[in-house]
Amino acid sequence: MLHMDEREDIVYLFPYMVGWVASIVAISEGRLEMSTSHLWQLAETHALFDWSYITVPGVSLTLEGPKPQFYAHTSLEKLDKAIRRSAESGWLKMLGIKAKSWKELKQWVAGHWDVVVDAAVRRLGEEVRGELNALRDRLNDDKVAREVIAPILLLIQAERLGVNETTLKYFGAVISGAIGGNGHVSAARKEVGLTSGKRAVALLWAAALAAHGIETKVQRVGRDASQVVTSGGAVRPASLYFLFGPPLLEGDERIINPKLVEAMKLAAMGLNIRWEGLRRTEEGLVAAYLTISVDVVAVKYNIYLSGDVIELQFASTDRGRVEVAARMLRLVGVRAEVKKAGGGNVWYIVATTDRLAAGDEKLRKVLAEIVRSAVEKGWVDEKRAEGWLKKLESGAT
Repeated sequence: MLHMDEREDIVYLFPYMVGWVASIVAISEGRLEMSTSHLWQLAETHALFDWSYITVPGVSLTLEGPKPQFYAHTSLEKLDKAIRRSAESGWLKMLGIKAKSWKELKQWVAGHWDVVVDAAVRRLGEEVRGELNALRDRLNDDKVAREVIAPILLLIQAERLGVNETTLKYFGAVISGAIGGNGHVSAARKEVGLTSGKRAVALLWAAALAAHGIETKVQRVGRDASQVVTSGGAVRPASLYFLFGPPLLEGDERIINPKLVEAMKLAAMGLNIRWEGLRRTEEGLVAAYLTISVDVVAVKYNIYLSGDVIELQFASTDRGRVEVAARMLRLVGVRAEVKKAGGGNVWYIVATTDRLAAGDEKLRKVLAEIVRSAVEKGWVDEKRAEGWLKKLESGAT
């Protein structure tokens, strides 16, 4: 089952929640509600909103068989609580936004509308000003407000904090709900898209994405809907969605997020792997650093050639960082579980020879370079190295 507390140490819950609110989680008469036929969407949103009521009002017949239609709702106070916490010590505080509820957040946005429009105009051009200004008077309508606040907060983030690894974590958290709701990801087309209602809302998303270095185009998809589609550089949003989105759902295929699977394929296209720092440790072990990076996010692992194994390690007191390290390994075909050191506040990952040799060719080649360099220095026995290299070169475990 899915638990969101493992992501809270990065951004708390509000950035995830506001992305879902911008897509398929509606606000109506003081409560949050959602309807879906996808069990994985129900699981992910339940981890965030802790639905107080879930029912199945009907079943649809599809080519894949009967699909139940889930309906869930809970009190708006769940979102208000997340907003208060974020304003006290989370993302909203970083943005300089003081709000204790959804109502106060809407009021803050309305009071800073000129700032929002000016920021969007700088990215999209003066011709969008009129459409965006027309939205200001509609913020009292929760349907409009919930669709615009997520891209507005991302736009404000870029204006006030810039674009760096820290702010891109928040970006990834927000778009995880927007994509997971009514967005789409296609590795084959190298495309990420966000569907919205009115064109003006799509323009706000386009501005927010442009502010984070992602080129997009706005296109119409029906009489009353528009979508924002990446027109280049889909790897960035896909990578951030995969790395900083919700925890992975595994096992039961009914709760596997197919959009996250596609995002993983796209993210892998932007991978970079390198090594450095071959050395002998004080304990006499042969060690090196292995760095895996996607976009501006880089994770440095320790590699040890010890005894009969090649061992990869990563440890930190920041659980979120260790989870990102685990996801980065998954992009190169290595499964690694995040575990907690007994009695302490340290989280870690360990992967040894067979798991590493089951990874992608790019990773196996880099590990083989480390082994050969250690042999050249006379630090590793050639016979032992021969066994490692055979596994790494063939991919056999």
